[in-house]
Amino acid sequence: MSNMINTAYGSQLYKSIGQAAKGTASANKGNNADKAKDPFMEKYGGDFNVELSSDGLAALANQRKQELDNAGSQEENLNPEQRLSAKAQDYLAKLREKYGDYDFIIADDVNDPKALDQATKQYSVILRGDELERMANDEDYAAEVMGKVESAIDMTKRIEEKGELGEGVQFKRISISFDDDGNMKLFAELEKMSEQQKERMEKAKEKRAEEKEEADKKAEKDKEDDDKPKLGSVKHARVEATSEEELLEKILGIDWSKISEEEE
Repeated sequence: MSNMINTAYGSQLYKSIGQAAKGTASANKGNNADKAKDPFMEKYGGDFNVELSSDGLAALANQRKQELDNAGSQEENLNPEQRLSAKAQDYLAKLREKYGDYDFIIADDVNDPKALDQATKQYSVILRGDELERMANDEDYAAEVMGKVESAIDMTKRIEEKGELGEGVQFKRISISFDDDGNMKLFAELEKMSEQQKERMEKAKEKRAEEKEEADKKAEKDKEDDDKPKLGSVKHARVEATSEEELLEKILGIDWSKISEEEE
């Protein structure tokens, strides 16, 4: 028996025989058990030849294209972190547990301002997905990367503690990323407090110091949050650098007089 399959049957045939084929396909005479399991095969019998019309072929090709497009769309809808392998996601969780004071952000473009703005902590590390995948599979490379991160953050703390940022200037956020060659880049967001806010900060520090011995860690943290000044004028600036020398040079080169104050 020979049947011409039109567009209406194209989709069902695709599901039944698993692939589109030009010409004819002969069913196995002795495979009655398989035919019984397939409603389409059971309906149209056993010994037959199938010829696909041009409409049928087009229907099958279109269905396959839609399946591939849908799969691609689902992939595109995932953010960079969701696209990580299971092993890389597990490694990322371990990093976040070990470095609780750091934000770890996975981005397609580590220089994208949107990636920088995702940071909620003072220190953040922005990594590409392929970079984290390599870290998850190469312990030596991972140790090298995190060694650079720790060194950079220690450097910014040292600069701030020495008062090298300038009068009333402090780091608000530090973000670290790496280019394709593994070179590190620092994104530093700084703020300069008004005299009024600076005085309030000093008084708050003195008050916390007096109460420190009497309060446990949790109570102390709550107290710090309560005492933290909320009002005052602050100026913000952002610089990028690849070394301590360049970072200091750019920070000291900021003309704060040209930056508008913002209320906090």
